[in-house]
Amino acid sequence: MKRIFWVILPMLLLVGCQHNKQQQSAISKNKQRWNQQAKTTKVKYYPSFGMMDYSNEPLTWHDLKKKNDSIILGTVIDYKKNKHQTIFPTTTVQVKVDKVLSGKKTSHYITTNFPSGFGFADEIEIDIEGNFSKDVTHKEYLYKKNSFPLPKIGGKFVTGIVKKRGEYQISAPLFNFWVVRNDHLKLNNLDLRGIQNDEKVEQLQDLTEVLDCKLNSSHTK
Repeated sequence: MKRIFWVILPMLLLVGCQHNKQQQSAISKNKQRWNQQAKTTKVKYYPSFGMMDYSNEPLTWHDLKKKNDSIILGTVIDYKKNKHQTIFPTTTVQVKVDKVLSGKKTSHYITTNFPSGFGFADEIEIDIEGNFSKDVTHKEYLYKKNSFPLPKIGGKFVTGIVKKRGEYQISAPLFNFWVVRNDHLKLNNLDLRGIQNDEKVEQLQDLTEVLDCKLNSSHTK
């Protein structure tokens, strides 16, 4: 039995290394393709969001677990443009679930949507004299917003997800979504990061620290 064990173990390690290399190669190609699309498309920015948009999303670890089926650490593997979108577009994202920090187990790879991305807008043409013409163009833009900047392909994040009708959904992307920077979590919402002396934001920062501890303790196990 010992001979079999020592033969199989190196083979498993080799297969694992090959899989990681293939995944990194795929991520690199996906990133290059997506960045090229973004580079050649005109950007439109959403207005900055306000705390009036807050609708009782979880502010504590207990409530975060209660509202979601799973709390996951994930890696963005690829993005895909959703077709025929006007304003308020979403982007389909393939996610590798690196770890379930709490809740139900998920598939190793899941597909969900992020609330930013490419969308079309109908625009009336203006002639050289500044007059509106009868022509209307259906032009594509890359819509960006500070409340949810799209994480980079290959980047890691932590969020809560629910499964509805067989599909995974992020329950509160503007409030309960964190990106990993230098092995620590930061709120993805840039608007929230800039708000000071707000009780809810301070509670979210406390929740960030709790998640950061859980994430790093899980890495050291």
